[in-house]
Amino acid sequence: MDARAENKPDTSRDFHQLRHVHTITDRFSLANTYIIDDGTLVIVDPGSALNVRLTLAYLQRFLHRSPGDIDLIVLTHLHPDHTAGVDTLRAACNAPVAASALARKLAEEERQGRSLMPGITHFAGQMMPGVLSHLDIFPPSYARQMRMIDLWLEDVAGLPHHNNWRVIASPGHTPESLCLYNAFSRELLCGDTLITFEGGSPILRGGPSATNRRQLEDTLRLLRSLDVQYLYPGHGRPIMAKNPLHTVSVTF
Repeated sequence: MDARAENKPDTSRDFHQLRHVHTITDRFSLANTYIIDDGTLVIVDPGSALNVRLTLAYLQRFLHRSPGDIDLIVLTHLHPDHTAGVDTLRAACNAPVAASALARKLAEEERQGRSLMPGITHFAGQMMPGVLSHLDIFPPSYARQMRMIDLWLEDVAGLPHHNNWRVIASPGHTPESLCLYNAFSRELLCGDTLITFEGGSPILRGGPSATNRRQLEDTLRLLRSLDVQYLYPGHGRPIMAKNPLHTVSVTF
């Protein structure tokens, strides 16, 4: 297990503003948790209970901050490898949890029996937490996940109390997937919309709930229109580069 800080200052003139984002990863689940530090703290994708413990330890040891400084928890999508630690984190900080407003509609459709395979990922996450970090080949169980959500995020809206960060809807991996973008620091947190592999280019991930390849291509076109120099994926190492999204490949 390790906790990595991806917040080293860059001396290049083009990178005129320091990054706000720190990365926490445990080697078991291989899912990334992110800390946005722009005064108060946002935790993005708490991941497992282990990730939460690492995150809280990192806050205190390296940032010299307390859990009470966390004022928001954001879920980029509702797969359990990114949400399983929510209750543990909320018990430590009592911060509200935010997710895409589209998840409400998906939960209602699920309750009406229109979901293809409700509950499978939730069941697998309960039975095998951390095993197979990419056990996200089925749609999330939205009705089950609804209980943890306090705030609903709309596309292109500012993040509550953190208005430099914008919500960017990024359907493809799941319909409710979203990214967080800061135009001033040129940072993009993209959840599982994009992942990276060691030594490879970012991959735009489709899933069984993606409408078609055109939906993925529309998401990629939108993300490429952003000025991004720091890319933070849900799995894999963050990338610092000029135009890192220009080498993205698409996969289902």
